[in-house]
Amino acid sequence: MKMKKIYKYILIIVVLGAIIGGGTVYYVFNKPHRNIKDETPAYTYTAKDLYKEYSEDEEAGNMKFGDKVIQVTGKIVEITNENNDISFVLNDEMESVNCALDSMFIKNNKPLIENYDLGGDITLKGKCDGFDMIMGVVLTQCFIVK
Repeated sequence: MKMKKIYKYILIIVVLGAIIGGGTVYYVFNKPHRNIKDETPAYTYTAKDLYKEYSEDEEAGNMKFGDKVIQVTGKIVEITNENNDISFVLNDEMESVNCALDSMFIKNNKPLIENYDLGGDITLKGKCDGFDMIMGVVLTQCFIVK
């Protein structure tokens, strides 16, 4: 008689665990995605100032800028287009801000993107993913600000 009670409690715990686990998985996979394009930038910088502040103290830069939307303006020093993934490098090749454009933005705005050339000025808004010794400050999911 006592064993049946133990099995009953174990079965209840397993069922509750499965319900909670299933609900958590459902929530994680179905939560709304962040809309960088419509989000107000937390900071607005020139590429030169952003690189300088980040490179002086990377840890403080990660605390301040990490995963935040930043608007950055600078001179285009490199444009890469690999498999329709377009990135603009701003400021200077050695002290750069690397901005990878959002894939849906690229798909819907090819003529706008093609208007930008090396040496021209551009303003981009994107999510800050941190600092890399080779790539400089890295922004992803970027959009051109008109």
